Amino acid sequence: MNLTNEQVQAIRDGEPVPIVPPEVGEECIVVRRDVYQRVREFAKDDLPTSRAIGNLIRATLEDDEFDDYQEYRR
Repeated sequence: MNLTNEQVQAIRDGEPVPIVPPEVGEECIVVRRDVYQRVREFAKDDLPTSRAIGNLIRATLEDDEFDDYQEYRR
């Protein structure tokens, strides 16, 4: 699989990157493993518990992208 520099940077930033592999013929999304695992864990249950939602929010807020928000919270 060949990705553009922009796609690689987006994946590194935790963003989803849509691709259409010729072997599949349908749009797929490439994400980092840790992002996928967070979403998968959250979606595992039909009705997520408040703990699961809290853990997802906490993990998201601990991500580097939310430094500005954490600074605001203080």
